Amino acid sequence: MSKPYEPIPAPQLRFAAELRKLWTRGGEPTLQDLAERMRWGRTTVSALLNGKRFPSWEQMAALAEACGETPEAWRPRWRDARGHLTTLRLGCATSAEPAGPPEPEEDAPAPAPVLPIVEHLAGAAELSAHWYRNNPEFYAAATERVRLARADIRLTYTRQSPPTALTTPASVEYFREVLVWAAAESEDERSVRRIIGIPERDGVPQADMLAWARKHHEATGGINNYEARVQRWTAAADGLNMALIDDSVVFLAFSGHARQKLNGFSVEDRTFMSYFTAHFDQLWSALPSLAEYLADHARA
Repeated sequence: MSKPYEPIPAPQLRFAAELRKLWTRGGEPTLQDLAERMRWGRTTVSALLNGKRFPSWEQMAALAEACGETPEAWRPRWRDARGHLTTLRLGCATSAEPAGPPEPEEDAPAPAPVLPIVEHLAGAAELSAHWYRNNPEFYAAATERVRLARADIRLTYTRQSPPTALTTPASVEYFREVLVWAAAESEDERSVRRIIGIPERDGVPQADMLAWARKHHEATGGINNYEARVQRWTAAADGLNMALIDDSVVFLAFSGHARQKLNGFSVEDRTFMSYFTAHFDQLWSALPSLAEYLADHARA
């Protein structure tokens, strides 16, 4: 009998976000390089950065040192996070612990809440969802996970306007980072597959999206690990967009009426993800490549 899924505790996720900032300040080494510096396995290092495992002090010290920071400077933060995690697991509060989550630093945004989603189905599991309240939160979190991806990224983009119309720094960085990851030299097998929904009316593509698609095709032509296919989109509204990263996390995005409005959530669970990857792969197999679509609309 398989072990029931246990959601990742909020203190552990918050501390993992701090570790990813440490990794960024350390120059964003690859997981393989970081693992070699730390003298820990790559799987372990990935689990620490993703929040799936809380570090022992030996792991914390090795990570800080590998990223160019003093381990002892991290001991109070590590000890504090461990204390919150222990208290949560024991299911009791102490007078030494604050009533709520720790106050964020003045120069950092408050972390998005982590809340449970419970599915009442046969063989159900409790899933932990991380909610993103706006465009910057969603894209910043998705960008971090793209950088940590190992092998596969599946993406959809089905909106009434092209990505270039999204002007927040976080969204711009996200779309750039996907191509940087795909183009990076790596010993691992990498694959980025993107389904682009191009709005059409009576068989005529939306002009701005078609123009962007042409430029995008030219810009990505030399990236061997990147492929794009096109879904003809006839609805006068945006679709549900998703990012599926490796076999670990699903990001779902919901756009609002205004162009820059967007929020969403992510879930880390392989079974949950398997439903979305199956749907994506079904769509992928039925769609024409971006090159084929553009050839059909060469005169549009």
